[in-house]
Formats: sequence, C-alpha cells, structure tokens
Amino acid sequence: MNAMHRMERFLDQHMIPFEIVAHPHTQTSAATARSAKITPDRVAKGVLLNGMGCQMVAMIPADQEIHLGRLGLDNDVEFSLADETSVSRLFKECSPGVVPGLPNAWGVEMVWDDALMAQPDIYLEAGDHERLLHIETCYLREAFGDAPHCRFSQPRSHHG
Repeated sequence: MNAMHRMERFLDQHMIPFEIVAHPHTQTSAATARSAKITPDRVAKGVLLNGMGCQMVAMIPADQEIHLGRLGLDNDVEFSLADETSVSRLFKECSPGVVPGLPNAWGVEMVWDDALMAQPDIYLEAGDHERLLHIETCYLREAFGDAPHCRFSQPRSHHG
C-alpha cells in the first residue's frame, strides 16, 4: 500500500472528509505552499524528532520552526532533529525525506502545535512531494487522535 492510500483509508475509517490537491513536485513545505498557491500557515509540516530512545513527529505550520527547548520542557524530554535516513526508514511508503501529514496512520507517536488550529483548513503532506490532503481544521483533533498538543513553534528565523 502506498502512503496516499494508507492516509485515505485512515481518514475514511475516521469519517473525516478530505480532498486531494495535486501540485508540481517540490522538496520543502514552503515550496509546496507556493506551488499549490496556499499560504504556508495552512500547510502542516511534519518534523521527525529523536528523544530518549524513541522517535516522534511534531506537526507545525510550514511558516514556523520548532522551538526544541519549549517542546522538551512541555514533555519532559530532550529532543533533537532526526536525519533524513531515519525519516525514509520509518516511512518506507513515502518518497525519500517525506514525513507524511498523518504519522499516526503508521502508528508513530506525534505531537502537534496549537497554531495549526488558527486557520479554517489545513493541508497535509500526502507522502510523495506532489499531493496534499486538504481537511477542514474542525476535523484536525479527530485526524490527530489523542496525540498531545501545545504551543511549541515559533516564526522561522531567516539567516542571512
């Protein structure tokens, strides 16, 4: 089963309406937002983290970055960013380097940032650099299940 089918099945099982949005091939969440003509705060970006012998995906708006210290304090765990090899090993059905927008469909622990609730709808990476799953924000809590959430993102710092 490919990543898109796994996520479609997951959303169907939870009776969450969605639509598939195709876009030209991109490598980053920010580029995906531009390519799909969506503001980046409406694209949920998954980031794989390592922490105390486990891995977890943090979901944040694409125009933000993770404040690892804040997330660690809220969860009593010290986190670091995982490498792309770890991402590909964990999400074999996805294109290399892609963290799918519903990591819980793989049984992967996750945490999500409350900033995702600020928009009326959210776009989730479908696993292939070319498609997004579009859902209304009112279904986000159902889609992410009982995953913990808090505020741990911050505006991206632009290194010049």
